[in-house]
Amino acid sequence: MAAKYDFKTIHEVQRKDEPPTLYPQIVTTGTKDLKALAKELSKRTSLHEGTIIGLFCDLEDLVAEYLADGYNVKLGELGTLSSTLTCRKVTDKKTIRAASVHFDSVKFKPTRQLCKTIRSREKLERAEYGFLSSSTRYSEEERFALLTAHLEKHSVITRKEYSELTGLLRTRASEELRRWSNEKRIVREGRAPHVIYKKMPQEV
Repeated sequence: MAAKYDFKTIHEVQRKDEPPTLYPQIVTTGTKDLKALAKELSKRTSLHEGTIIGLFCDLEDLVAEYLADGYNVKLGELGTLSSTLTCRKVTDKKTIRAASVHFDSVKFKPTRQLCKTIRSREKLERAEYGFLSSSTRYSEEERFALLTAHLEKHSVITRKEYSELTGLLRTRASEELRRWSNEKRIVREGRAPHVIYKKMPQEV
């Protein structure tokens, strides 16, 4: 199976008479989760899917512990994980306390061997449809009207249903629903991935 790619515009300062600079980017086919990996690994080894998933969960916990203790973690020939930190803007390190410094994220640096292996197996094709974008069929006011009508009829809606209703892609639909929830225009209930949205209760 060949990986699909298309071109995106680089947002940089350039003269008005210059054409925009383009760069290639993979059009993601999808996401392989732990269950899919375990299923495939069970075919290549003598291990059961459940055993593989259990080992991976233990690995996740161990990696988190090592990173929290200040270690970098090298995962074979995949690459190295390392923790990153964040704090408020600092001009003098003497003015900031340790309590103001927090864990931020995790950085992954692939090994040269991993990159070499991927290049040796690469099969690239230009994507027929390119990158998906959210529908512009409805304005924000029209989308909220559609949402209101749906909630009047069904009482609840999920992010997936809202995407189908409006044509917005996952990220933008989630951001819009979350913003309206913060603005007290709708009610958000549950935890990801089981979040639902309801209309605001009427004041008595």
